[in-house]
Amino acid sequence: MKRSAFHWWKSRVRNNITLAEWLKQARIDVNTFRPDETSSSLHAILEHRTGKSRAWLLANPQFPLEEPLLSSLDFDLQELKSGKPLAYILGTWDFYGLSFCVSPDVLIPRPETELLVETALQVLAEKKNARWIADVGTGCACIATAIAFLRPDIHVLACDLSFSALKVAQTNVQRYILEGRIHLLQCDLLNAVEVRFDLICANLPYIPSSALQKLPELRCEPAMALDGGEDGLQLFRKLLSQAKAHLADHSCILLEMQFDQADALRQEAGLHFPQAEIIIKRDLAGHDRLLIIRT
Repeated sequence: MKRSAFHWWKSRVRNNITLAEWLKQARIDVNTFRPDETSSSLHAILEHRTGKSRAWLLANPQFPLEEPLLSSLDFDLQELKSGKPLAYILGTWDFYGLSFCVSPDVLIPRPETELLVETALQVLAEKKNARWIADVGTGCACIATAIAFLRPDIHVLACDLSFSALKVAQTNVQRYILEGRIHLLQCDLLNAVEVRFDLICANLPYIPSSALQKLPELRCEPAMALDGGEDGLQLFRKLLSQAKAHLADHSCILLEMQFDQADALRQEAGLHFPQAEIIIKRDLAGHDRLLIIRT
């Protein structure tokens, strides 16, 4: 009898938890396990699970959280405390003004990669008759989708070695109704591809293997999309050796890189394209981020 009464009371208390009360306790829990995590992550989880805007949540702190919503929020909180990236918890992430589905099968789109998209759009604006571009190592297809969404005259071959990544990419291509202009292909870089491109974009794995082991914050993301081999340039060399046979006249290659790889990558590019103009572009943080090869 006492046990039943206790469980009834416990259930009643749990069902009376308000949004403000959950958020207060969640902040304490997260700060204990992940002091670097911001409250904005908790608000993002609340937005995701309740379907309410941030403004609505702030204006309604006494909103009651009942089952199964409360269980869903508690589950997400445990995931966050365990170190799972917020993007994988939400299942979506913003990039270049668009929202993309993501999963642990793909890298989480990052702000520094927006420089590649911005530069690609500039290159395409200069080349009036451009029609085909390649997005090599497409992942969730954020680069391909952003470019195709903003340039309705462009066709994109988006390729990746990972079939699991391509399934995520397909979801994003369908999300923006771009199936007729983004063509997904499972292949090893540009191996077996016969199209000649006006522009080749690539955000390849560029973290040296030894350095990757010292970055626990990346443990949830696919190693295949991060590990660039001994010096981080393994796949760059392979792509550069393939690229010449896949370029149209007066074309361009854009390669995202790690901040300390500019000199080595410039040298590699010069070996394969000795007559090309090679430019290093910096990101908003002032780091070398993008190698541009203009043939």
